[in-house]
Amino acid sequence: MHQSSAQLFKEYLREKDMSPQEFSQVSGMPETEVQGIMEGNLPITSLRAHHLAAAFNTDVELWSSRNSKKKEKEVNRRPKRPSLVGSE
Repeated sequence: MHQSSAQLFKEYLREKDMSPQEFSQVSGMPETEVQGIMEGNLPITSLRAHHLAAAFNTDVELWSSRNSKKKEKEVNRRPKRPSLVGSE
């Protein structure tokens, strides 16, 4: 199963033995954003992906691909609109 960005983020923090506050200082990301990512309330934007990659010494794609997969799931879950066949 696919790990959420929040789960992956928490895993990297554990591996680096780093608190969210320490990550905030190292990455330059505000603590509120760090908390938002941990809670799964903030998407991984391109800028956030760069901060995460630099702080954890990973590839940017690791983080940015998580957000695109989440968007893909959300689009696939949306109810389909009925087609208006014959209406003009």
